Amino acid sequence: MFERLGGTSDYCAHPAGVAQVHPGADHLVVELDPKLGPKHSLPEHSLLSLLPTQYTGPDEDEGGPGGIAGIRLLGIDAAGAHLGLVGTDARVTLSGLATAQWRTIVTTHRTACHDGHLVPLWDAPALTSFESDYLAADHAWLEEEADHAWVASGLLRRIALFHTATKPYCVRYWRHGLGWKFELRYEHDVPMDHEALLAYLTHPVWGMPLKAAREHCVCKPCDCDQGAERNCWYTLDAGGGRRGEIGIHFRRGRVGRDTGQEHGRLVGAGATPDWLAQALPSHYQRSAA
Repeated sequence: MFERLGGTSDYCAHPAGVAQVHPGADHLVVELDPKLGPKHSLPEHSLLSLLPTQYTGPDEDEGGPGGIAGIRLLGIDAAGAHLGLVGTDARVTLSGLATAQWRTIVTTHRTACHDGHLVPLWDAPALTSFESDYLAADHAWLEEEADHAWVASGLLRRIALFHTATKPYCVRYWRHGLGWKFELRYEHDVPMDHEALLAYLTHPVWGMPLKAAREHCVCKPCDCDQGAERNCWYTLDAGGGRRGEIGIHFRRGRVGRDTGQEHGRLVGAGATPDWLAQALPSHYQRSAA
């Protein structure tokens, strides 16, 4: 789920495009931002990247399923689109759109699948033979991935920290082996606050069982080098030789760097004036003048 949300392929109002996360005793509700950049629907992008399909057209295709093998659409109602994983009790609800909008996305996608020689698999009651063969072909790696899934799960549940404990105007992340890489971009006048973010992420009660290590840090309280770009790298891992570490690159722009394009895309994506005033204060002050 964390990998396929799609909120790092363009600017969204919140990190990863997640407005809120509501953890429950037996499932997770992920409220998505409506927009991916100024023009696209993030809920549509995310749902279509999750629902599995099988290509049956004339062209040679040796790849795996589109979407995620084993994901099933359990239903759509006022709460959102309910997803499950075959053979498990895992449940996630994607919210952020009206019921009719979710249904339109699925109906349109089903029609597109037919036109593109794709068989929808998200309605199958059990794992299809196509999915089983795909999973069996790389069983060892998928098991290792599953053993490290708690890292992405923990990050998704704490994604708001990238919006509250620190104020980057842009959060990008991607899978790196069994772990993850992050890049957080800041306007020059905004403190990077990496110590606060890392303290929350590794809090002994509310955080994840990770330790933070500084790889390189060039934070300076002054502009004695003419306000050059600042770059700091930290690594979070569980220790004991366990893989699945998180690398975070904190990057603050140089003095005078124009963030007009970023500001425009954030406005188009629905970012609020209050947030823009914190994350892009220099540009926000100019645009409000």
